[in-house]
Amino acid sequence: MKTEKIDLPKLRNDEHFQFNTEFRDAILRFGADTLKIGVQFEPWLLLYAQEDESLKKIMKSAITAEIQEADQRRDQLFGGMVDASKAALRHFRPEVQQAARRIKIVLDTYGNLARKPLNEQTSGVYNILQDLNGRYAADASTTGLKEWMDELQAANEAFDRLMKDRYEESALKTDLVLKQVRQQADEQYRLIIERINALVTVEGDANYAEFIRYLNIIIAKYTTIVAQRAGKAAGRKKRDGEQSPAEE
Repeated sequence: MKTEKIDLPKLRNDEHFQFNTEFRDAILRFGADTLKIGVQFEPWLLLYAQEDESLKKIMKSAITAEIQEADQRRDQLFGGMVDASKAALRHFRPEVQQAARRIKIVLDTYGNLARKPLNEQTSGVYNILQDLNGRYAADASTTGLKEWMDELQAANEAFDRLMKDRYEESALKTDLVLKQVRQQADEQYRLIIERINALVTVEGDANYAEFIRYLNIIIAKYTTIVAQRAGKAAGRKKRDGEQSPAEE
């Protein structure tokens, strides 16, 4: 029995830290000394604490009252545009309904942006507006969404400028530190896993099987998250490359 592999660099910062938290708790539960990884686990714990501190500093520097207000304004406009699109689905003119159905596919692809991290909202709004102003421009015009789109674009750009203005030099340095700490933590994680797998080869898995099964469940969860995200991205690219019969 061996531990499953996980592509740690593909995890987002919050996912990476959460995975490390569950990994730490798993080792504490089964005992680092019992698993014979105490020497490798101690330096990993220090890196884990540094990652935690770096994330807190980044969040503190990025989230201010002014930024929150700009984000709320953007959320309200996005929600209003979605509601206007839904109303167009019940329009008395069939061509408006058809256009609204095509736009609904675009909006559903991106989901509720208001629930995503701030930077992801910015890129998500940019991508949606790019679609609506490009391939679906005629549908957006037919459904009367153009004014909503213009207001949303202005709010998104204002938010982005505000984030860049408030993202102090110290925060940028912290972001760099976070990347370095992540890489170091990943290297130390691999050393721990390599030792456990080596011990299984030498001693058998009797003393490690329960821990490995427990860890593999955690790994599977995060591997699925990465795979689902990659699948959605591939689906968007495929849809962008295809032209529906109704638009030919």
